[in-house]
Amino acid sequence: MQKRIREAMYSDSDDLLKGIVEVDESYVGGSMTNMRKSYKKELGIYPGGMEHKKPVLGMMHREGLVKVIVIAKADAKTIRPLLNKHIDTASEVVTDGFGAYRMLHKTHAKHVKLNHSKNIMSLGKYNTSRLDSFWTTIKRAIVGQYHRVSPEHLQSYLDEIAFKFNNREEDLFSLLITRIIQQEPRIAVT
Repeated sequence: MQKRIREAMYSDSDDLLKGIVEVDESYVGGSMTNMRKSYKKELGIYPGGMEHKKPVLGMMHREGLVKVIVIAKADAKTIRPLLNKHIDTASEVVTDGFGAYRMLHKTHAKHVKLNHSKNIMSLGKYNTSRLDSFWTTIKRAIVGQYHRVSPEHLQSYLDEIAFKFNNREEDLFSLLITRIIQQEPRIAVT
């Protein structure tokens, strides 16, 4: 039943994010300190590495609409097509200094780079603080509510968190019931 509810929270909206759009990537996964030594060795995980975490791309419209996508790899080849698909070309895109965002000024109206390594967290009205706050919401939900999320189901959990965030001003229960009713019925296989 929980899976059906999460499926109702999935948004396949093709609406483009417009205006000022914050973009950032994050890594979601458990702490290495809690892993058995043999399991770390089996996975080839080394201290300080991110091999055990899944990269997630986040895009947030300044007025609060967020889209999150689990990506295979945090590189330009993976990220750029997603940005072109989900962000309007007339938008102002705000990112950190990550190299995958380097050519955005060619595809979007304006690209503002914040160099976090030099402590430049904002430039006038441009910052990524809303999206950074959303990453905290995701990580707290995983630790406090779900406790453990497998990589295969991570996207559906992210869809749930994004749905709640995007509809935080709405009556979530009524909205969710309406979406569940509108889902295609499933035939149980016995």
